[in-house]
Amino acid sequence: MIASFLLLLVGTTDAVRSGGWPRGARRAALGLSWLVLAVLGVWGLGLAGLPVLSCLVLAAVWTLLMPVDDGPRPRRLWPAVILVVLVAVGASYGAAADESGLLADLYADTRLDVLGSVSLSSVVAAVAVAVFLTVSGNIIARAALGRALQDDARTVPAAPRAWELRIRGRRVGSVEPPAHPEARDATLRGGRLIGPLERLLIVLLALGGAQAIIAAVLAAKGIVRFPEISEDRRSGSKAEEFLIGSLASWALAAAAVVYLKALA
Repeated sequence: MIASFLLLLVGTTDAVRSGGWPRGARRAALGLSWLVLAVLGVWGLGLAGLPVLSCLVLAAVWTLLMPVDDGPRPRRLWPAVILVVLVAVGASYGAAADESGLLADLYADTRLDVLGSVSLSSVVAAVAVAVFLTVSGNIIARAALGRALQDDARTVPAAPRAWELRIRGRRVGSVEPPAHPEARDATLRGGRLIGPLERLLIVLLALGGAQAIIAAVLAAKGIVRFPEISEDRRSGSKAEEFLIGSLASWALAAAAVVYLKALA
């Protein structure tokens, strides 16, 4: 369960950081969320204090390495790779751990019939994955296509120079060529909202065994994006952004499905 706690902690951290609050209020909310989750992990889920403290340290390091806002430098992917490794190690470490704590006892006493034999570990994992795939999933996807976006910014054509007519050093007229249309909109729109919905939908459909519907959803995404991509025929940057962003998003959803099925 410690792996799910780490995912929940990182996902909650990114969700709090993404709020449009003043810096002081954001830090206070972040500290409060860490305190609540630490209490929930130790007394509610029965996790040991040292692993919970280690997860808090990892979440703090994550905030330093993976900023929420896009900066002049693209994000790195290696923090996300390390996080995946840590989650895999934590899942294997806590696979045989017994469920204990106040929440475990309450869940055992008030388990709903609709949940059947679903364990508390699976419920916590599902909640953690859902939280992580929203803002944190967007951050990782943006990190994957950050290099492509940086290259696109470098290749935006400069404004053409005007032609001037001078007679004996005096300017008598000029011609201003039209600006390039590609410079007006260099990125795809709506990815921050479409990405989380797409990832969550893929996970739900995959767990339900609806692979055909998943294929239809992915095809529909390409159809919806086609007019916007086709307008960028000259540079092709939007097609590259669509491909990289989609592959990163699908990889996150696939990893989430594997993780949930491994804990089931």
